[in-house]
Amino acid sequence: MSQAVIIVNLRSGAGRSSGHELSRRLAERLLRRGIQARSIAFDTPGTGPGGWRTRLDDALAAGANRVYILGGDGTVLAVTGAVLGRDVALGVVPLGTANLLARDLDIPLDPERAIDVLADAQVRRIDVGRVNGQPFLCASMLGLTTTLARAREAARGQGPLRLWPRLVRKAVLLLRRYPYRRVTLELNGRTLSLRSRAMVIANNPYLPEPGLYPRRGRLNGGLLGIYGVREGPAWELPRVVLRLLNGNWPDEPRIFCYRTPHLIVQAPPSRGRGRRITVLNDGERMRLTPPLQYEVLPCALAVLAPAPAPRRPAPARNDVETQNDEPEPA
Repeated sequence: MSQAVIIVNLRSGAGRSSGHELSRRLAERLLRRGIQARSIAFDTPGTGPGGWRTRLDDALAAGANRVYILGGDGTVLAVTGAVLGRDVALGVVPLGTANLLARDLDIPLDPERAIDVLADAQVRRIDVGRVNGQPFLCASMLGLTTTLARAREAARGQGPLRLWPRLVRKAVLLLRRYPYRRVTLELNGRTLSLRSRAMVIANNPYLPEPGLYPRRGRLNGGLLGIYGVREGPAWELPRVVLRLLNGNWPDEPRIFCYRTPHLIVQAPPSRGRGRRITVLNDGERMRLTPPLQYEVLPCALAVLAPAPAPRRPAPARNDVETQNDEPEPA
């Protein structure tokens, strides 16, 4: 009988109320398909006897070749770090706030439906982004967004009706106080210097679609997407935000966007924080020493997902992007 592991984060979103029940249902569905699964609680310490990572290593050594994760993007990233380079496929049952990877894999955001889909899913291989040796599956963020993430963590568990108004208020306050900083980018054989408050480095470029959570056109294109807002007058910000939400940001002159397989970022650390820079990888904060060296590990991770729906590639509509992009692989 085949073996699998179910890792459930009981602190992640719906995991607080239904994590154990969802884990049990998934195990039953897998058993009917000839797969025996053991459950591991993610909130146990990651190292040492009995920790989730030690127990995961033991299960993989015993022959498990599938790992199902009940949690958010941060939980998925932590497990990815434990299995990267092994012959293991990951399945995601979304229980987090944004669930960006599940969205891009076309996995239903309802956990019950996700379990039904994953029971019959196929194996796909996707790229893994990496910065200074630290992996990310969705996006790595710098600047203003890392401060907003601290506010999000402080409000964890309050629900979207209370969470989003709090984040909007916090963002407005930060826009008044958070300065633009000089950033140097080395990409596609060129060195670019600009001033920005925040930058997003996506593991494969985004599609220009309306919505709060942009999706990526491909997960195995071997490219990074680099995005940010240039320095400019404050009265233009409502227009910039509206274009971001409407999905027509490639036509916005304040927004820069590039594509490249490799990127080096030189950015000054925040005042009073030494030489290291705060980076947000898939929602998880870390401190890294510049320069920040980004790369893509092509098709480095196996995942379980429905058959991919056809998507149009992200067009190079921004004039700077058109001039500086490398061609996207077929």
